[in-house]
Amino acid sequence: MYYKIYDNKKEEWVLLIHGLGGSINTWKYQIKDLESFNVIAVDLEGHGLSEIERGPHLLSRSADEINRILEVEKIDKVHIISLSLGTLVAMEFVKSYTEKVRSIVLAGFVLNMNFGYKSLLALLEGIKYIVPKKLFYPAFANIMMPCKNHKKSRDIFIRESVKMKSLAFRMWLSELFKAQYKLKGYIRAIRDNNIPVFLISGKQDYMFVNSVKRTHKKIGASSLFLIEKCGHVCSIEKHEIFDELVVSFLGGLSLPKVAGTKAGAAI
Repeated sequence: MYYKIYDNKKEEWVLLIHGLGGSINTWKYQIKDLESFNVIAVDLEGHGLSEIERGPHLLSRSADEINRILEVEKIDKVHIISLSLGTLVAMEFVKSYTEKVRSIVLAGFVLNMNFGYKSLLALLEGIKYIVPKKLFYPAFANIMMPCKNHKKSRDIFIRESVKMKSLAFRMWLSELFKAQYKLKGYIRAIRDNNIPVFLISGKQDYMFVNSVKRTHKKIGASSLFLIEKCGHVCSIEKHEIFDELVVSFLGGLSLPKVAGTKAGAAI
């Protein structure tokens, strides 16, 4: 697993875990605004400069890889900022290495889907070997990010996903499907260890926004913010708002009132 360190000579560390089709470069806006922390960012298997290994347990394997990186770099604890697919890896890491997590930001959380979307995911899981790559990726992107203002995020996803090997895309899509049934264990690890959680979602993240709301209620002691006129990849589409929210959360401040959001969306 390839990783990169941004050493700002601070005491605390932030770990960045990107989404499907992303890479360390996906976090360019956040890396700039997280100057109050040391930052470590990873390329998940099959993304960026990381290889993909054929075999089972991709999710737990990724959590173990991240743990090894932290051990090599002698990093005891991290705040985790995760996006989309990265939220699965983040939750798996929390469950396996709870003692190493200070807090967790889940942006575009992709678990706890309703039956309809689970069925859609099952359909995508079934046809991923049949539909050609050049058709499947754009179709998947348009399902997740259908609006005009999602175009930048959608284009980035399609461009980066096309760079991925088909094996990597298919393996991660399978993990997304299988992980839908692991939520209870993840939430138990968070609640039993009182880990601070901040869920951020675009209000137009139609495939997942209700899942985010349900998860917030299940966790209980967590924070939630819904960004107006924003889709799935809120860290890119509304990066200024996203960064302000995250930095405030990590700094232990109350959630700010930010232009373009409703104060009532902060819970």
